[in-house]
Amino acid sequence: MTGWTALALATALVGVAAGVPGLLLLAVATFGYGATTRLWTRYGLSNLSYDRRLGTERAVVGDTVSLDVAVWNRKALPLPWVAADDLVTNGIEVRERKALELDDVTVARNALRNTWALGWYERVIRHYHLEATRRGVFEFGPIRLHVRDLVGRHAVTEERPLPARLVVAPRTLPVMDTGGARAPIGERRARHSLFHDPALFGGVRPFQPGDPLRRIHWRATARVGRPLSRRWEPARSRQIILVLDVQTLPGPAWEMAWDPDAFEGLCVGAASLARAALNGGASVGLAAAGFSGTSQRVAYVPGRSGPAQLARVTDLLARLGPISSGSLGDLLTWLTRRVPAGTSLVILTARPPRPFGPYLRRLSTSGYGSEVLVLQG
Repeated sequence: MTGWTALALATALVGVAAGVPGLLLLAVATFGYGATTRLWTRYGLSNLSYDRRLGTERAVVGDTVSLDVAVWNRKALPLPWVAADDLVTNGIEVRERKALELDDVTVARNALRNTWALGWYERVIRHYHLEATRRGVFEFGPIRLHVRDLVGRHAVTEERPLPARLVVAPRTLPVMDTGGARAPIGERRARHSLFHDPALFGGVRPFQPGDPLRRIHWRATARVGRPLSRRWEPARSRQIILVLDVQTLPGPAWEMAWDPDAFEGLCVGAASLARAALNGGASVGLAAAGFSGTSQRVAYVPGRSGPAQLARVTDLLARLGPISSGSLGDLLTWLTRRVPAGTSLVILTARPPRPFGPYLRRLSTSGYGSEVLVLQG
């Protein structure tokens, strides 16, 4: 016998003994309330479905993403009060809700809360719009479903995983043409290179010991009367690795301090350069000494060409955090073990580039092209 049933029985006995009909009616109401509460406790969440649908799983800063939330009571038992707390990572904005409540159980999660009163076999769909105002990866779920009784007491609660993810990539800006006075980014030739392109004939020079015989320009040698060798320009690479300097403030790399605006600007610059280079037919990759939601200390996308590569690069930029995992010099050394000589390394930084001089000279002597692009705040 439940508490509500015992209370109803006791009220009925008192009503009969005292001859008070009102107590009998109260006993009937108490028994009815207890019975229905027991029904909602036992069957309230059975055949109750909750569904969340995102308009897309990928967006760019400034986009609006549709979000549909549907709840369906697929049974004959009506539910007077149903609530759902749909948890989402901090930072997402809902147009129809000016402020989301911070969840008091899960860290760094907000709750999109909805309540309904559902009749039997009733389905309700609500439409929301997510404003992608910042770069990042936003996780949805779990959800907590609550069913309450007529007076608002909790009858039963259940948590369901229902995971989903929205990746918001940095926006891209047009890359201004330099007007032909300089070679395009990633196509500049190194002054010295271990590799040469036979299609880039650069003239002749005096024969030097060690030159192979096939390099001798016989016609020019016969004309001037002394041995001359062919000269070629250093190889021009269409393989570009964008090297993002995660450290945005002077000081040691291990310091957990950063400039948020500068870091976001670097991400926008990297995405913009990647898009421009890929549209030009180049092979583009990305490397950064930072954390991207994995155990790896280097965030890296190998160089590839084609339209799908832009999504890979921007996805990594969306996941990349502003805390440096190592120095820029260590990152460049790591890259030289993984990309072939002749690759152009384009360094994007918000710091003064003067300390980078030794790294750039070492890259040049190893046969890598290098450029430094400094973000102007």
